[in-house]
Amino acid sequence: MKTNEKEKILHYRDYVAGWLDTSIHDFLEALPRNSRASAFALITCLDSDLKPKSLLKKSLQLKAVMKCAKPLKNGLLLPAKMLHDLGFRDQVFFGFDEVWFFPGDKIEPKPDSAWIVGPKRIDQTKLDELGEWMANNECSFGLGDGDGLNLVVKAHGLVRYLIAQSMSQPEPNMQTNGFWKEDTGEE
Repeated sequence: MKTNEKEKILHYRDYVAGWLDTSIHDFLEALPRNSRASAFALITCLDSDLKPKSLLKKSLQLKAVMKCAKPLKNGLLLPAKMLHDLGFRDQVFFGFDEVWFFPGDKIEPKPDSAWIVGPKRIDQTKLDELGEWMANNECSFGLGDGDGLNLVVKAHGLVRYLIAQSMSQPEPNMQTNGFWKEDTGEE
């Protein structure tokens, strides 16, 4: 579904794309622990690796925290409440990750053709490639971080427009956010 010229928002049916200056790690702190809409999480990228299932073989520490995860193609499906377990976020989400949320665990694997991990923001092409999969599997929302947090969420009414407006936020400026300071030779 192409961008509606009247709305000027990135959307696919009821799903709308947005961007926030945060990360999955930080976002999950605010996520309700008992939301029916986000009862299950599908992790499809960890630290830029699009095959998180294969990481379980490489890391005993990751395997230990993912004890309830079930492989789903290259991803890992788990009860979302595990994301709130003590230390889980600190051992799993370090940036350039992708996770999708669903009300149930009967879902199809995510298509390999598109992902929402940064540093680039979501565009209409990516949303179109993921939209049918999201709709068919009743996906509540998806998060992909990198430089900020890309998100796709099922939204209606005013919330839809608030999320869509977030796409126009300026990208962080590394020279002014405390992480980067240009060496001018002056003291």
